[in-house]
Amino acid sequence: MGRRMVAVLVLFAAVGLAAGPRTWTPEKWFDKPKSPRIANYRIEAVLDFEHKTLEGSETISWRNTGTAPTQELPLHLYLNAFKGPQSLFVKESGGRLGEDRQDRQDRPSDPSSWGYCRLISARMEGRELEGHAGEDETVHWLKLPRPVVPGETIHIEVAWENRYPKVVARSGWSGDFLMSGQWFPKVGVYQGDRWNCHAYHANTEFFADFGVYDVALSLPNALGLAHTGTQTNFVTEIEKDPKRALNVIWRLHAEDVHDFAWAVMPRETWRKPAMFEYRGVQVFYFINGKNRGNFHRQRRAVENALRWSEEWYFKYPYPTLTVIDTPKEARGADGMEYPTLFTAGSVAFDPLQQRVTPELVSIHEFGHQFFQGMLASNEVEEPWLDEGFTSWFTHKAMERSYHALLGGRRFQVGTDTGEWIGYWMQPSADPLTRFGFRTLNARGYGITAYGKPTLVLNQLEAMLGRPVMEQVMRAYAQEMAFRHPTRNDFRRIAERVSGHDLSAFWRDFVEGTEVLDYVIRGVKAREVTQGGWLFSDKAPVFAAPQPAAPGRVGSITLERKGGIRVPITLWVRLENREEQRLVWDGQDRWITYEFDSPVAGAVLDPDGNYPMLKDRLHASYTPKPARRGFHYWAQMVWGAVAGWMQGCGIG
Repeated sequence: MGRRMVAVLVLFAAVGLAAGPRTWTPEKWFDKPKSPRIANYRIEAVLDFEHKTLEGSETISWRNTGTAPTQELPLHLYLNAFKGPQSLFVKESGGRLGEDRQDRQDRPSDPSSWGYCRLISARMEGRELEGHAGEDETVHWLKLPRPVVPGETIHIEVAWENRYPKVVARSGWSGDFLMSGQWFPKVGVYQGDRWNCHAYHANTEFFADFGVYDVALSLPNALGLAHTGTQTNFVTEIEKDPKRALNVIWRLHAEDVHDFAWAVMPRETWRKPAMFEYRGVQVFYFINGKNRGNFHRQRRAVENALRWSEEWYFKYPYPTLTVIDTPKEARGADGMEYPTLFTAGSVAFDPLQQRVTPELVSIHEFGHQFFQGMLASNEVEEPWLDEGFTSWFTHKAMERSYHALLGGRRFQVGTDTGEWIGYWMQPSADPLTRFGFRTLNARGYGITAYGKPTLVLNQLEAMLGRPVMEQVMRAYAQEMAFRHPTRNDFRRIAERVSGHDLSAFWRDFVEGTEVLDYVIRGVKAREVTQGGWLFSDKAPVFAAPQPAAPGRVGSITLERKGGIRVPITLWVRLENREEQRLVWDGQDRWITYEFDSPVAGAVLDPDGNYPMLKDRLHASYTPKPARRGFHYWAQMVWGAVAGWMQGCGIG
């Protein structure tokens, strides 16, 4: 490239473009730590890009913040999930991430399809450490030479080597792209008197402690690098690797994060990434050249996410953010989040301007900077606190920014449509409290982690009211930032801020698997008549039946088809123009209401108090359904055609 160009870019980033004073440097972000900084890493690694291998060494500084001594220390070796068909990940997933993903290992006999993380050595205080595999080879337990007491800090020296697999489930290579995620031996989380260090399952993600990362990567000089954190060298000149003539060394730094990732690609757009500053954050965009025409959409989405997260929770505290437009052939690494970095592919041609790619994906992946990025919940045991809260943030940010995923004058596709469809495909399989790898199947995991939590948070907002819900979410985000929150923390904060007892809500929507399903089972009308045999002091007299007051009357029958029992409002309009609002406690399976006039219209939950009500089509009634004429449908069709033509640049 110009190596001068690299130096100029880094200098540009270090000096900054904003007029306001800069409170950080690439080497030091914060005056005071924002996290406990329990697990800190100093890493040196060399990438062999041609063979897709890496040699690395690291020094881990780990502090025992538990309540008891420990004489063992587990390391995650995540890449061993792709070591062979015997791993839990491959057994559970068939080598792909989710039922609808196309990143499966379709050439199992090819060695390049597989990868591994091989631990070469581990030392503490000059002594070689022995160890053994855990549930599978994605966790390695080290035996320490002595107990480590609470409050004590130890230093572990580790050497390892990686072979990257063909891109699958967030990491690996495809063509000239390589995504290095979960690439280094990482310490588990010690809580109380035990370790939390699960094997890498197909339906789980990650859990780790916060710390400071100083990383030195030796890379071929033709590669562009996207990375977590800030670069601390190249300010005045390129730092060559003295041991490798064609390599340069990138020195990187990150504070108060719990992971570190990077990606490389030998393309001009990667060696000269676009950089824009927004709200004091330097945002670097690594653009896929084919998608440059839609780059403005991705940039707007990222800036919308930065804006709403700051207004709703707190200001994004890190100095940089990196956005990778993943190449089409590497979709297995797309849609994934890491501290200060996420992957979100874009599109080259989208005439309908659907707001899924890049808008929804970019906002969702940015949302993870907060939920699990800074509010570091346990993604393995409580995936809904990560994916669910992020999906809800995505829904709200998309709604505020674009109103709909796809819309026109006659219809709109709501920003939570995907969550609705997913949830109602399999609503009763798993509660939100189930571990991710113990859900019924991959679809069940998706519903438990993404779909149902979004709807549950919608339901909580309807119950508390939007202003109170905003206060709850703000308090939760600010109080639990840079900690490991659990669902009990969220409930505690929500009850304190709102003043509500959420026991029933928690039982029904968080811990339960029943559904909220009320319908109007039937509506009837009949004539009131009087007559027949009449008795008196004389002989019975027969009178022909005839209409009597009040004339025609009506009735409506409601049915509770689901297991959740809540009071629900019924609004009824009668033919005599009278309107009534009735509240049914929902305890029985059905109830019938009688009226002095036939029912002209009815709606269950007219105020929208139950966003999770399953079937609103059958929760309403009108005797004469609306009919759409020729002009209506002609306008619908022509509007769609005209929109498509405008998207193509025609007309």
